Amino acid sequence: MLSKIGKWKIIAIESGNFKLDGGAMMGSVPKVLWNKTNPADKLNRIDLAMRCVLLDDGENIVLIETGIGNKFDTKFSSIFEINNKSNTLSDTLQLYGYIHSNVTHVIMTHLHFDHSGGATTIDDNGELITTFPNAKYYISNKNWLAALNPNLRDKASYLKENFIPIELNGQLELIEGNTEILPGLSTHEANGHTSGQQLVKIDSMGETLLFCGDLIPLRSHLNPPFIMGYDLNASKTLEEKIDLLDLASKNEWWLWFYHDPKTIAVKVRKNTNSKYEVIKEVLKSN
Repeated sequence: MLSKIGKWKIIAIESGNFKLDGGAMMGSVPKVLWNKTNPADKLNRIDLAMRCVLLDDGENIVLIETGIGNKFDTKFSSIFEINNKSNTLSDTLQLYGYIHSNVTHVIMTHLHFDHSGGATTIDDNGELITTFPNAKYYISNKNWLAALNPNLRDKASYLKENFIPIELNGQLELIEGNTEILPGLSTHEANGHTSGQQLVKIDSMGETLLFCGDLIPLRSHLNPPFIMGYDLNASKTLEEKIDLLDLASKNEWWLWFYHDPKTIAVKVRKNTNSKYEVIKEVLKSN
């Protein structure tokens, strides 16, 4: 298990699973190819994880991503076959000895509902509140503006109840692309999937981990032509992905997958055919 990056203790926080259309997740790649590694159900949906990261250096407790949350109705749950009752974000945090109030920093790659839904919750009085009362929430300024004024393709993915309470409660920290939040903990902007997505890079004591967000959501997407149909700019995604994979190969970075149901993280090496081979892999234990 990948449990440390330099000074940081690192914990995989499994916040549930859901399903999306396999064709949309794989873009122009034929089903006969992607179905081998990501088999579809009868509705053509594939299994997806929502694997957050908790970082603890003894002083700061940082949560990367917040899962899908629990504010949805039965219809929404059925469409996406959401399964997070057995491992909600709060239950998984408690499993490792943490509670919501311990978290000091929340970093979200972007505000699509499957990444930001757990950022807010509904209290006993039916009011929307932030889930992590003592944390600052770090969101890119570019993505915040995109979420407030989504285009027609993105509109269904940005649900304001997931992020407006953060601003109203004074916990919002808007940052520019490629910003250092804490020493060795920085963001890496990527705009192919949606405007202002920020990947998260952890550098400590000669080790590096990159939280790949939706630039490389699944292990299958290590193959550059595998690009989601959800992406607003597929050509940009391809360019960003190759640049990142080249850096990861050259510098032996760990790459962390938010959505892969089986593989948590990998290291890759670029071979003579310009393909990226997995040379180390961390798998989910169950």
